[in-house]
Amino acid sequence: MEKITNKITLSAEELLELPNTKELLNNYGDSYSIEQKIKLDLAKTENYKPAVFYHATGGLGEIGLGKGLYLGKDKKALENFYNCDGTCGKIEEYHGNPKFIDLTIYEEFNEFEKLAIAKYGNSTKNEHLKLLTLDMGFDGIRYYDPLATGEEFVLYNTKKVIKI
Repeated sequence: MEKITNKITLSAEELLELPNTKELLNNYGDSYSIEQKIKLDLAKTENYKPAVFYHATGGLGEIGLGKGLYLGKDKKALENFYNCDGTCGKIEEYHGNPKFIDLTIYEEFNEFEKLAIAKYGNSTKNEHLKLLTLDMGFDGIRYYDPLATGEEFVLYNTKKVIKI
């Protein structure tokens, strides 16, 4: 686990170019739908503001990485993907500087998950991911899901942000 840190090594755009990401997107659909997905749904760092995160309320409820506050840094991408272009929910704004463990590289995420399962067992709601994250001194996980909005965050220690 020595490789895993809170240091951000790749931007959202660089993560989009990874072979694993391209493979996932190629399985997503035809080139037109992939181009539209990238244009509308995927986070772009040019839209980020320092210490500002957003939460889309129009989603179906997130359980992917366990119970937590699911956040993004690109308000428009979240609006497009989770809130049906603004017709299904609203965007909440949060400010803070949580310490995220960077698990955007798929192999590192898989290694982390194996360690979490070995230490805490395999929970159906992925509680083991939360427990290991907090045990390691992090507030949440930065991950990459190109079938959603790309770069996203799950915050387990919600005291690290303030809702505006």
